[in-house]
Amino acid sequence: MAPAYFPMDESYLVGGWLASFFWGLYTLLFGASLRLIYQRRRQGINMFTTLSIVLLYVLATAHVSLILVRLIQGLILYRDTIGPIAFFANVSVRLNVAKDYIYITSLFVGDMVVVWRLHVVWGKNYWVSVLPTIMTFGELISGYGSVSHYLLPDPTIPSTVPWGIAMFVMSMATNIIVTSAIASRIWYVYITMKPKAMGLQTSNRYTRVLLLIIESGAIIAAAKITEFTLFRLAPDDGNGMNALYIVFEIMPQITGIVPTVIVYAVNSGYTQHEDTYT
Repeated sequence: MAPAYFPMDESYLVGGWLASFFWGLYTLLFGASLRLIYQRRRQGINMFTTLSIVLLYVLATAHVSLILVRLIQGLILYRDTIGPIAFFANVSVRLNVAKDYIYITSLFVGDMVVVWRLHVVWGKNYWVSVLPTIMTFGELISGYGSVSHYLLPDPTIPSTVPWGIAMFVMSMATNIIVTSAIASRIWYVYITMKPKAMGLQTSNRYTRVLLLIIESGAIIAAAKITEFTLFRLAPDDGNGMNALYIVFEIMPQITGIVPTVIVYAVNSGYTQHEDTYT
């Protein structure tokens, strides 16, 4: 049986199209979220969360812009000279390096938002958030280390693999651990307060919060697991299964959309009107 094959240029093209599609949805959601935050400004604004979703949107916009520029270069400008596959395979191109730095930064900010949510839900207990914070900074350092290899005189993809594995593993572990800790805390508060004493409406809100946290965490975890799996399947020479780059291109959009959905849900009244869950 022949090994799976997915061309690199096709992967980047599909990834760019999906990234543009998700960016359009993200833009609508981001605008709606800011509108709700502005309308509820007198009730207080969670500055950390608000600034985080703004930063995530800026990073996602910059990332998708570089994707489109790179597609134009690889598929049109250098099509007859370098060739699309050779162009996209050259990871040391400065445009690609800048795009990857933005990608790593977006993952870091997204994970820090999740860690902040853990910190708040657990009553601002610093000890609970120490390990996830260290892991998140480890993810950032590993990611920057991987991308920085592209700036060496003779960069090779195999030299970046250990750094990439470390980044993916820490990011996945952080999201799974933190989401589980947040969900368990909310569930504990829910069962200790006794639903009958809280009333049906309050009980339903806790259930909604719990489901929202679990579902959003599951989406991010699934995306990261898929990304890591494809990373391990990606060939060093570009000849083989290159579907990884589809996920690479859309991750900054997913990373920004998920926390923005939570902010929108909270400010639209889907959950309790508190900053505890935002």
